[in-house]
Amino acid sequence: MLPNVTVWLKKVDFEVDSNANNRQPFVCHIVIAYSKDLYDKLQSMDSKNYFSQSTSLKKTYKDSIETFSYDLIPGRNKLNQEIKLRSYTKAKGAFVYAKYLTPGKFAENIGMTQNLVVRFAAYKMETHSDINFEDLTSKINIG
Repeated sequence: MLPNVTVWLKKVDFEVDSNANNRQPFVCHIVIAYSKDLYDKLQSMDSKNYFSQSTSLKKTYKDSIETFSYDLIPGRNKLNQEIKLRSYTKAKGAFVYAKYLTPGKFAENIGMTQNLVVRFAAYKMETHSDINFEDLTSKINIG
């Protein structure tokens, strides 16, 4: 009998436009929730709320949270970032948050994605599930 797994994330590619975040470096977190309570809390947060509470979340939910942090620079892609969860069978959900200067949600529930491409443009963040960076760029004709 297979265990009930809701988070399959293994790899993330970040495509960062040269105009992303007003051309300023920024941080992006991939957050894994290991409790339903934390999952519900993260589900309701935009990136501004998440980053203002991230330190307290890590203290309050120390056994129920796992965070992967990436420093991103506009114009520089970060490809093939491997994700190894401490427990795929206990994870309840996965989210991506970006700390952008421009207004916007910059938060996404990434669900049951195994391979994720996160594209950062001047004023928005897009997530593309289960496609690799090379396939995505050829699909939308960017180089």
